[in-house]
Amino acid sequence: MGPSRNLLTHVLAFFQQHRLETAHVVIGVSGGVDSMVLLHLCRRAAEEAPRALGGFSVVHVHHHLREAADRDAAFVERYCRDHGIPCELVHVRVVDTCGEGLEAAARRARYEALAERAKAKGGVIFVAHHAQDEVETFVMRLLRGAGPGGLGAMRPEAEWNGVRVLRPLLRVEKGEIVRYAEMHGVPHVEDETNEDERFFRNRIRKVVIPALRAADPHVDQKVLAALEMLWAEDEYMREASREALARLAPQREQGGIAFSASRLGELHVSLQRRVIHILLNCFSAREWTFAHVEAVRRLALCGPASGEIHLAADVRCVRSYDHLYIGHPPSAMPAPTTRVAWELDRTAEVCAGEGDERWRFRRLRVNRPASARMPSLWWLMLPADVSNVGIAVGMPTSARVRLFGGHGTKKLQDVFTDAKVPRALRARWPVFLVNGEIAWIPGLVRSGAHLWRGGPAHVIRARPPEAVRGAFGGW
Repeated sequence: MGPSRNLLTHVLAFFQQHRLETAHVVIGVSGGVDSMVLLHLCRRAAEEAPRALGGFSVVHVHHHLREAADRDAAFVERYCRDHGIPCELVHVRVVDTCGEGLEAAARRARYEALAERAKAKGGVIFVAHHAQDEVETFVMRLLRGAGPGGLGAMRPEAEWNGVRVLRPLLRVEKGEIVRYAEMHGVPHVEDETNEDERFFRNRIRKVVIPALRAADPHVDQKVLAALEMLWAEDEYMREASREALARLAPQREQGGIAFSASRLGELHVSLQRRVIHILLNCFSAREWTFAHVEAVRRLALCGPASGEIHLAADVRCVRSYDHLYIGHPPSAMPAPTTRVAWELDRTAEVCAGEGDERWRFRRLRVNRPASARMPSLWWLMLPADVSNVGIAVGMPTSARVRLFGGHGTKKLQDVFTDAKVPRALRARWPVFLVNGEIAWIPGLVRSGAHLWRGGPAHVIRARPPEAVRGAFGGW
């Protein structure tokens, strides 16, 4: 059996393994030898094993980055037209908004275009990466400082925007693809930029990998064997990381995600890094490196009580005591002070704040309290003759609180600092006012103002938003 037959047998086995009998396949075809051979193999499969695939069509993505790009698009369109293959030419605008480089930005635009077309057809994506592409990607990511998940490089099956991405030729040598093209007369075009060593991948392909092969002729096979082990271990660690992330209980907060630094520290160091990587990917799909992840980990576990680091793609990590925030920086504009007037005799429940930052307060009238002692500072007892309170959110931290059981006052700023309230939460923490004087800061302080001295009373309980409950227990 000749090499071409072996290659067809290989892809048919791949189709069966990935259960593609009823799937519509969107093939990304650039016009190069790899994608044209993949297209040719799909054509043969449709003729010789019509039940192997549910059907296929071609998408050529025009990036408008090369002078010969129009030629390549015309070539693919003409080939598909001559062979009765549905083909769509998609024009994309490549903009490096994430600071990841033009190559990575073009790749992102290409996959987004393919995923959109595949999703519309309820199908999957085929791309023509082969074994040498995988070795190159492994070396590139190693040099960029990727972790174990990133070093796993390409996989036979992955996902992009909820669409399956399959690589039927990933275990096929480049030489076998070229021989197949020569044997079957598969036409193709050459990308002139493949010789340009200004591109990182080309330098890896033309300089680094030849040097590695000179040191060990079997380096490709050894890298591929190592990747098989990485895939299996990475799959196990992915599941463990998802469970660890659930235990960390992160909360959405002002365009970012907040969680407990001490809870992160309870995890094994390998899970700490995995969880941080997952959270960083929520804000940018760039290739986050070990240096990025480790910077966040050091800030969370070894840094000062308060600090901030700037990562990439305008993503920051901010620590304030045990509160750790990852995300895009919130607006620097201070929130205006808002007030809620609460008539205690008329309304049993009231809210302050909006959306995920909403605090809830519930009042119960007690005619004969046995004691002024409350279960925690999330509860307040006021004399029943206090009929109105004001709830201020965003109150200036220079305001002063009369000390309970003592003399003097303390600044609101100092109350927050002593209680280790993260800076991100302070502007949204409500303050109870009676006749303009601070009577209570829920969960933190009961002032010496308007104390119950006997008789009927209003008992009020605060229910803070999820972000506060996660950082402060006992409510």
